[in-house]
Amino acid sequence: MTAAATERVLGWDVLRGLCALAVATYHLLTWQDVAQLHTLGSYGVYLFFVLSGASLAYNYLGRLQGTTDALRFLVTRWLRLAPLYLVACIALLALLAFRDGRLLPDAAQRLALNLSFAFGLFDPAVSALAIGGWSLGIEFVFYLSVPVALMLTARRWWWIGTLAALAALQWVWIGRTVGSPAGYAASSVGYHQVPAFAAYFFGGCVIGAARRAQDLRWPAGVGIACWAALAALLLGLNPAAAGDELLGLRGAVLFAACFGAVFASGQVRLPVAGAPAARWLGDITYGCYLLHPLFFFGFSWIIWPRLSAGDIAHAGSAVHVALLAGVLGASCLAAAASERWFEQPVRRWGGRGLGRRLAPRAGHIEAASISS
Repeated sequence: MTAAATERVLGWDVLRGLCALAVATYHLLTWQDVAQLHTLGSYGVYLFFVLSGASLAYNYLGRLQGTTDALRFLVTRWLRLAPLYLVACIALLALLAFRDGRLLPDAAQRLALNLSFAFGLFDPAVSALAIGGWSLGIEFVFYLSVPVALMLTARRWWWIGTLAALAALQWVWIGRTVGSPAGYAASSVGYHQVPAFAAYFFGGCVIGAARRAQDLRWPAGVGIACWAALAALLLGLNPAAAGDELLGLRGAVLFAACFGAVFASGQVRLPVAGAPAARWLGDITYGCYLLHPLFFFGFSWIIWPRLSAGDIAHAGSAVHVALLAGVLGASCLAAAASERWFEQPVRRWGGRGLGRRLAPRAGHIEAASISS
């Protein structure tokens, strides 16, 4: 392992934390019928795929030497995803049972499918239980490809050819689903499949390998400018109709921007004073992503009906702002508590069971995806 891979990449922590907050903001504004920021919802998640590939390559390049290593890697990643995801799935089932007065008839089967993360291969947008869980199923499928993906980053023409092929496949996939005459709503399930996102993940692997090879040590100002420019680009190119953010020149620009943002974030050197905030953003990413729907629907299905007879979407702007801030704040606090007192102990327990052969050394970032 090179010296470049012995420290946590704080720029990636910042970016993925911002992505989690962007996705949560998109959901909360949509569910309250306040605004439709499609680019935040779509590319906030797609950036997670790029970050996942980048950080896995950064940490595991040269470390997966055989079947045993690969199996240990998969178990390690499952231990990272599964505990909080299981909590989120059970909590959502409980909320649905409260709202509908009955448990989902296939709850046990769907829970088992979700816990295995095999649902990433079976219409993840439909079979995922937790809201937003479709991306985790697809991400786990990408974990299966990591040994091959890392091998392909070894030679320039290998990764150029692979990335070009996957980008072409993604473009065709989008055109035949989202860009079809049926439109986004009718083709959403068909679109949300592994081929639609493979270029993001593999492109991230290439970026992670490049970060291992060279740390450019760009100043913090470059990172701030990058994150501000990305936000402006996403908001400026937000379309009126869902799915249009994936098509045409707009889709091509935002696709490229995802890679540019992850590359730049990985090369930024944050000052010592900013390190705690960056680590905090990284630590709350997974919990914020999974928990904000539970706080919102817990409030809107249980508490709001006792406060008002009207639909929450028809409440005043003050209620919308308060709910947005309250859910984001509660989600971040709960995510930080979960990371410290629930997820970290589970990872330590799992690491002891696996002998920590593949667990990252102290100070490493495990994987700058949704789940790390």
